[in-house]
Amino acid sequence: MTGAKVIEAAVARLRAEGCGAGAEPHPRAGGLVLPDGSPAPECLRLWAAFDNRYPLNGGRTTVPLADREGVLAVQPMSQVLRWVCLESIEDEIDDETAVYLEELVERFATELGGYGVVLADEHPDPVLWISAAGEVSVLWYRHDRFDRRVPFLDLIAEL
Repeated sequence: MTGAKVIEAAVARLRAEGCGAGAEPHPRAGGLVLPDGSPAPECLRLWAAFDNRYPLNGGRTTVPLADREGVLAVQPMSQVLRWVCLESIEDEIDDETAVYLEELVERFATELGGYGVVLADEHPDPVLWISAAGEVSVLWYRHDRFDRRVPFLDLIAEL
């Protein structure tokens, strides 16, 4: 099934079940771009035509998908990884652990290039990842590894 069909089916189901309340489409959904100016992945543009908030855990996050100008609210994945793996817990760790986590962030940044955004402040940490190839997934970080990965369209299909 194409991305458009997956999102169409999910949106129709959500509306029929009355679960689309509060969803607000982004006015520039079809023209959304990444921070570097390249087009946003199609699945995110299609979702933004229904809601300008990312979906998560059967609902919607408080994280906006894009700003008013139509730029996705994402950062380079290296910054997202640094926050999730290190900065969010910095006051709870010792120097030796910080050094280990710095190395972990560097390794993850090499493996997970592209853009991302932390979807919620919960454990495990859910992170939307847009790979350098434009694939979109949600990853969950727990105990120094990403232990779960769900393609964005699969997440939508499960709503």
